[in-house]
Amino acid sequence: MTAKKKWIALFLLIVFLHSFVLLKIDFAQQTVQEEKTGTTQEEAPEKIVPGPQGIKESTSMYVFIAWVWLAILVLVYFLRLKIREVDRLLEIRFLSEKKK
Repeated sequence: MTAKKKWIALFLLIVFLHSFVLLKIDFAQQTVQEEKTGTTQEEAPEKIVPGPQGIKESTSMYVFIAWVWLAILVLVYFLRLKIREVDRLLEIRFLSEKKK
């Protein structure tokens, strides 16, 4: 493995770890305590905070993120293969008008 490939692999590993391990987002709903204003008995409407309702929804979000990253990596792999093939064709001058 060349040094360039090692740096690319290290960068992708760091991005992967940041996305899944180091980025700690609390997806649970948090209750908001509101101050009561003096003598009025009216309650303000409850603030709704979007987020997964249970462990199943939370897990499905992580699975979706992993699926998206996997799809991106596969597409980048096929793009690199295509670029290598075009470079090979240019090297043997397959696409040039003036051939040997």
